[in-house]
Amino acid sequence: MIKTVGIIGAGTMGFGIAFQFAINGTKVILNDLSEEILQVTINKFDTYLDIFRRQGFDIALTNEEVYKNVQLTTSLMDLKDCHLIIETASENLEVKQAIFKELDNICSENTILASNTSSLRLSDIVVHVEKHRSKVLLTHFFNPAHIVPLVEMLKNNETEEKVYTDVKTFLESQNKVTIEVKREVAGLVANRIQVALAREALALLEDGVVSKEDLETALFAGPGFRFSSSGLLKIIDFGGLDIWNIVLDQLQPKVESSVRDFCVIKDRVQAGNIGVKSGKGFFEYPGKGFDSYVVERDESLVRHLLNTNPRLGIKSLEVK
Repeated sequence: MIKTVGIIGAGTMGFGIAFQFAINGTKVILNDLSEEILQVTINKFDTYLDIFRRQGFDIALTNEEVYKNVQLTTSLMDLKDCHLIIETASENLEVKQAIFKELDNICSENTILASNTSSLRLSDIVVHVEKHRSKVLLTHFFNPAHIVPLVEMLKNNETEEKVYTDVKTFLESQNKVTIEVKREVAGLVANRIQVALAREALALLEDGVVSKEDLETALFAGPGFRFSSSGLLKIIDFGGLDIWNIVLDQLQPKVESSVRDFCVIKDRVQAGNIGVKSGKGFFEYPGKGFDSYVVERDESLVRHLLNTNPRLGIKSLEVK
């Protein structure tokens, strides 16, 4: 049974994963390179505890009890007896390989080692792992990890089935929704779909088919609205496979399928308009810092999480 989780990296993803586990009663040991980074991360807990409670989540623990579930450390040795360790370090293969090599040397033989990567191959990350070959897997959370339900899971050829099942059961007990990625492919599943959507949307924008405002409306009030209650295959079922077969035959030759540079992004990047963190991207974000806009976005996502998809079993956060 997984009772203690080590998390390597206290950035955006590490915070989200730690928060999700801590409010569900799981002991978390959060690791990063400096005390300053760790302190910044733990200071965010009050903000999100307040957001979750104000939006109506029934967190069974007091704030003090949540904080007691989190231990901060700059030493990987403090993670050696964890039941599960999730690495969320920067997307640098050499860094991740070094982390997993050290974990392989210091951890209990029963410790499960997981990476949160979506852009690097699990098989490359664990190339230096020897003792824990049967206990490695990928658990890819989505940002913000403490709100978006999905976790993509991937095992390699040597991963024990029980290891995979134990982690899957644990994640679902923490109010996450898991899927199995059966083959090691770049971008896994959800990001590949998201990139395909972005490619077509940006092509429509760049080719002058639609304004940026109407593009947002089309996604939010059309497919996005339907996706909030079902996946794509069920949408196809309701539309009729015969109809979709015709639509695919007609539209596939016409939709964007090439690799191209999108000036609508590249020109903005060159001008320093890189999004919320610079105050301007496709849209402008005046008067508030990046963190304020993130909190505003997350409050909206929490409301959405609470008000949709009761089938996900996220009506309240109770200690399992």
